[in-house]
Amino acid sequence: MDEISKYHELAKDAGNRLRAYILSVSSGATGVFFLALTNKTDKNPLACSEKWLLSIALIAFVLTVVLCLYELRMDAKRFFSLAKELSKPETERNWDANEGFKSKRYWLIHSSYVTLGVAILSTSAYLVLNIVGT
Repeated sequence: MDEISKYHELAKDAGNRLRAYILSVSSGATGVFFLALTNKTDKNPLACSEKWLLSIALIAFVLTVVLCLYELRMDAKRFFSLAKELSKPETERNWDANEGFKSKRYWLIHSSYVTLGVAILSTSAYLVLNIVGT
């Protein structure tokens, strides 16, 4: 397998990881709201703090999905850019675009870690409130 094909294969793998990210984060968000809706009835509605925690968790889960989607898009674009540069003669290659993609990707990945952490903390706080409250 030549180097160009290798980068095209990496771009394909980035798309496959995208589906895995979306599935795992969406499952977490769905689980949170399933728990919230099945746990409360008309006689026992959600408290204000619970509403806030669930809202924060939902927003953070959605932001995580958006950041992961964008990060994987940058990853795929980076691999296609690398393949394009490798197809050029060695004297005409320019790696500046790759550096820009790497920098954006770094910040997107770390931002998604933060949003996922916020979502998990909010979900955990909601669960703790429900355990303490019962």
